Amino acid sequence: MAKRPEKKNKRILIWTSSIRYKWMLLLFLFSLTPLVAMGFISYSISKSTINNKVTEYSEQLLKQTADNIDTRLGIYKDMMMQVVNNNEIVSMLRTLDRVDNGQYDLDSLSLTTKLSTIIAINQDFQSISFLTKTHYIKGIYRWSDRSAGIVTPFLKTLEDGSNFRWFPTRFGTYVDSLNSQSVHVFSLAKQIYKTSDDSPVGIIAVLDIREDVLKEIVSKVTKSSSDLQSFIIDGGGQIISYPDNQFLGKNVREVLGEQGSNQLLQSSDETNGFPLKHAGQKWIVNYKKLHTNDWMVVNVISESALYKDSNRMLQIIIVIALICIGFSIVTAMFLANSISKPILKMIRLMRQVMSGDLTVRFKAKRRNDEFDIWGENFNYMVTRLDELLKAVYEEQSHKRAAELKALQAQINPHFLYNTLDIIKWTALLQKANNAAEMVSLLSRLLRISLGKGEETVTVEEEIEHVQCYLGIQKFRFNFDIQTYFQIDEEVRNLKTPKLILQPIVENAILHAFSDRESGGEIHIRCSLHPDGGIRFLVADNGRGMDPGLVKSLQTPFQEASADKMGGIGLANVDERIKLICGKPYGLDIQSTLDEGTSIGIWLPVIE
Repeated sequence: MAKRPEKKNKRILIWTSSIRYKWMLLLFLFSLTPLVAMGFISYSISKSTINNKVTEYSEQLLKQTADNIDTRLGIYKDMMMQVVNNNEIVSMLRTLDRVDNGQYDLDSLSLTTKLSTIIAINQDFQSISFLTKTHYIKGIYRWSDRSAGIVTPFLKTLEDGSNFRWFPTRFGTYVDSLNSQSVHVFSLAKQIYKTSDDSPVGIIAVLDIREDVLKEIVSKVTKSSSDLQSFIIDGGGQIISYPDNQFLGKNVREVLGEQGSNQLLQSSDETNGFPLKHAGQKWIVNYKKLHTNDWMVVNVISESALYKDSNRMLQIIIVIALICIGFSIVTAMFLANSISKPILKMIRLMRQVMSGDLTVRFKAKRRNDEFDIWGENFNYMVTRLDELLKAVYEEQSHKRAAELKALQAQINPHFLYNTLDIIKWTALLQKANNAAEMVSLLSRLLRISLGKGEETVTVEEEIEHVQCYLGIQKFRFNFDIQTYFQIDEEVRNLKTPKLILQPIVENAILHAFSDRESGGEIHIRCSLHPDGGIRFLVADNGRGMDPGLVKSLQTPFQEASADKMGGIGLANVDERIKLICGKPYGLDIQSTLDEGTSIGIWLPVIE
């Protein structure tokens, strides 16, 4: 079970690192990207073009439908004027209106006959009736429902003066002596005036027109487009005409929802359109207001129907894209293999060379391409490498023989220590105690300096080296300088680069106390640094240095001259510390004139 993630990671590594798969991916993307871009652009252009065409077509249908309806409504107004301006009809109505107020329904055969003559020429009319505040006067047919709820809205026409008033579609039942019939009608009403003095007579003429007339006008224009739905509403949003009769007389929100209804009714434009999302579908709604009244013609088309041609094109593009993708994959694999195979072959040869086999050679296929040139260069490199290795082997053999001779000529350190030990005992036998002590100190000093060939010693050994040096210097110069050592126990066995304290102490002896014969003190401390590492501090109470000299010494030590540092010099110490421990470590000088100098050494912890 533990091997499965490793295999998975290995497969991911191959996909991300293999040049073969990178080439395949690159070629695949280069071939697919233009195809996808072209398909997307083609689809976008076709969709935009279809949208513009359909929108333009819908606007033309709207204009044609609205013009036809305006024309037809104008005819109805003209017909109404023929009725209300007919003196005989007006006289009959006035006579009938003078009857006893206790009688509501009035009827006159001569009035019906006269009206039939006028209205019979137009089959759009269902009936004509006359209303006053006290009477209902039958025209062609009698309304079956003549209650106040039906009649009262029509009486508001008396408030309009000589203007026409249009009423929305309702389902009306009409009766006469022979039969009855029910039909959806919309109505046109107008108040009747005297022809002699144009004064109102208090009678309203109501012309009922079959809703089928509007449905027929709309269907004639839109029958060529099965995806287009067209209907008519009034200014309050009530549906006047609709292909499905169950929506007649209802509010347009039943069809377009609350959002669509608000956008439609709140717009002040004569002609406009907007997208709509309702009942989980997307629609394009266009409308145009009529000139005759506050009605408007509305066209609704589904986006799915609108873009079915562009979607068909998209399907074709997808099929073509899939075919091209398959072709691209095969082509990419072929090209990638033609490139990766020579590379993989070269990698195998390189691994053989790494294992020590210098007899391998790349066999070119004589295609005279870059891989053949690469193979020729590889063969030359391996041949040359074989020759150089043989030359190096011979050179090392000669060098080893020379080193052996040099080692034989070297002075054995043990011989040196034994010789110094003989000198020390000889001096003691001859009562030369100081000479014996100096030889002993020198022997210890050399032993620590030479060490085992390593660059580091323990802190304790470095302190011992300084003590040996100070002992020899006292015998040599007979100076009166007191030295004090303060070494924390936890740092004694830690490592430090060797020979870093002796040059600093030597510098203090030679320069800090050159004008003083007594009272000199040198304090040497070693402890753990608060910021980490080891901190040496060599402080003296000598003559100190002026600020200019201190500033010059604070410049990078590698730029300072050995003369300025004296002896081996502080620069050498700082440079060795940085080489062994790193650039952040090294020396830090603080000095006050006539008070003394302190030199800090910051080292890392070396176990």
